Amino acid sequence: MKSPLIISTLSAAILLAPGISSANRDDSKYPAANFQPKVIYLDKSAVQAQGSSATSFTGEKSVYGPKYPAANFEPKVIYP
Repeated sequence: MKSPLIISTLSAAILLAPGISSANRDDSKYPAANFQPKVIYLDKSAVQAQGSSATSFTGEKSVYGPKYPAANFEPKVIYP
């Protein structure tokens, strides 16, 4: 009865110990261990140009085929 408790406690202690973990923050072997993502914003003229070209795109209508019944599927988002 005590054996599973001891094993689980030891395994949790080993996994949570920062000195034993495989990727330390200052380790040169793992350069992405302290990765901090940055958001790069587009300039306003690029956003306007992108918006106008997206509205002019009509797309291609597919024809119903008995082999592919979900070819015209359009998902709808339902907000509760």
